[in-house]
Amino acid sequence: MEETIMIIDCHVHTSPAPQSKEELIKRLDIAGIDRIVLLSYHPASFYREANVDGAIFGKPVSPAAVLAQAIEWAAFSERIIPFFWIDPLEEDAFDQVDKAVSAGIAGFKAISNRCFPGDERPMQVWERIAQANKPILFHSGILYGNGPWSKYNRPVGFEPLFEIPNLRFALAHVSWPWCDECLAVYGFWQNRKNNGTTSAEMFIDTTPGTPRIYRREVFGKIFGIGYDIEDNLIFGTDCSSSYSPDYAKEIIAMDNDALGNAGAGPEQREKYYGKNILRFLNG
Repeated sequence: MEETIMIIDCHVHTSPAPQSKEELIKRLDIAGIDRIVLLSYHPASFYREANVDGAIFGKPVSPAAVLAQAIEWAAFSERIIPFFWIDPLEEDAFDQVDKAVSAGIAGFKAISNRCFPGDERPMQVWERIAQANKPILFHSGILYGNGPWSKYNRPVGFEPLFEIPNLRFALAHVSWPWCDECLAVYGFWQNRKNNGTTSAEMFIDTTPGTPRIYRREVFGKIFGIGYDIEDNLIFGTDCSSSYSPDYAKEIIAMDNDALGNAGAGPEQREKYYGKNILRFLNG
């Protein structure tokens, strides 16, 4: 890859025991990553005792403490872009949105684990976020977690979000294994955008997700399907704040191969690795 291409990793989780802030920056330098979107620690509803139903989420932390940590990390370096992970079913979800926005959060993270994204209460929370002009990064696709939650995360379940004025949202992982469905939903959104019936904007986050065996196929479909998609495609790794330079380099190499196989040129790569994420953040 050309050294001049800016790389922003849009999908980095806060680990229970993260590296020091200084060590994180060192690891980003080794990986060749300019900036990261750091997703705050998970909400309380994701926690179960260890060894129950394959539980992978640790003990919860209060929303106030989670927000304070995210803002603290972002204050250390402008290379860290803070997102707040919100559960729309928590009683004080609207207050959490307002406090996060006031504190300087750049956007929000959400995973549907107890409801569909188009249910009444979540829709009200997403609307509150859109009114604050902040983007939302959604998990989409099969969900390895503490329960049978994948049913809440199929791409068609996000179609109601087209009704929220000026909402910017991204579906992560190309919704694997429902990648074709994800592209079909994107095509539906684009049709509505073109005919003026939605002011929402949909992005696709290609964070794996998609196993290596599918990567070329998925990128071939993305760039060959005929949709105007190159401005709405964003790069991520699913690394944690204990950032792995080797893994990040592996994902970049895999994506460079898939982009090349799909015929993506330098301008499309610049958009994919950085420019589109800035537009996702800032509108």
